[in-house]
Amino acid sequence: MNAGITGHQDLGSPARTAWVRETLRYLIEAYRVTHGLTCLAAGADQLYAELLTSRGIPYTPILPCRRYEEAFADACAREWFNRLLSAAPKIVWLDFDRPSQAAFFEAGKEVVDRSDLLFAVWDGQAARGIGGTADVVAYALSRGKPIVHLNPATDEVLKIPQAAGVSQVSNIGVCMEIHLELTEGGTHLLRRF
Repeated sequence: MNAGITGHQDLGSPARTAWVRETLRYLIEAYRVTHGLTCLAAGADQLYAELLTSRGIPYTPILPCRRYEEAFADACAREWFNRLLSAAPKIVWLDFDRPSQAAFFEAGKEVVDRSDLLFAVWDGQAARGIGGTADVVAYALSRGKPIVHLNPATDEVLKIPQAAGVSQVSNIGVCMEIHLELTEGGTHLLRRF
């Protein structure tokens, strides 16, 4: 299965990031992902590419512009971007010269169009600008793509059915039961979503 990702760059606390990591790890296996699509943005996209790499699953970066590296203000995220980019067997560059909201939205739409399923690491809030996670989710729904919504603010995982309307994005879903064992300071936590 070709599975793409859209998601926030700031995943929050280390505990939130661990929850996203473990949940994505489970979903990659549960959905038998054989190929990933990602924009390699900081946060959820890079985390997804890292998990795919650790499992030997190929991914295709969909890069919004030729000078995408300029979008990375954080040196660590830029370094990780370059490392993940060099591991990709194929790269798709969109025809924009510089980073812009329009370029980011087009890249998100390209991820959706090439995917059979979209993982959305999203707090359920409106996008802060054109092309944010909410906009990509709305686009995926308009294209009839199934979405698995990981909400790091609530520890919920929802599968948004293909028939859902765009106006229902934040309140529709069929709950998935996922049991994860997370380690925080040596304590094992079993979470049910």
